[in-house]
Amino acid sequence: MDKQIRQAGFSLVEVLIALTIFSIFIATFLTSQGYNITDSINMKEEINLKNLAEYKMNEVILNLPEFSEALNNRKESKDFDLEGYKNYKYEVIWKKMVVPDFSQLVSSGKAEEDVGAATGQDNQNQNVQKMVMEKMKENIEKIVWQVQVTVTNKDKDYSFTVSTWVNNPKAQIELNLGI
Repeated sequence: MDKQIRQAGFSLVEVLIALTIFSIFIATFLTSQGYNITDSINMKEEINLKNLAEYKMNEVILNLPEFSEALNNRKESKDFDLEGYKNYKYEVIWKKMVVPDFSQLVSSGKAEEDVGAATGQDNQNQNVQKMVMEKMKENIEKIVWQVQVTVTNKDKDYSFTVSTWVNNPKAQIELNLGI
């Protein structure tokens, strides 16, 4: 009986290898889809926070407060009263711009031996520069303010912050140096 039996089909090992490859593919695919869904939900939340922050920032810019020392570092926190956004809150912080002392920046760049050898004309120029820098500092600090709006989802504790510089439209610039 020299009959050879020809088997058509797959062996058990081949079927197990195919199932393993297929299961790895399915697991990878489902995991990546899960991450995509999570990322989409997070992106939707970020877009909501960004839109609410921009909305509040525009509202603040259109209704500027009276600029004074009392406004500096003032925080205002409230909940949104917009329909569908009751679980969001915002915080508005006002800060006065602080300019560094420019005269120290200019004089710190010079070598000490140069300072001792300065002529009368150089001293006069330095004094004028110092007066101009001080006046510029005073004027900039009167005019420029920073406003920062932070919107937070109270349920998820996600937040988004926007910040911009605004100018004080009622500020009076002093140009007289007293020279």
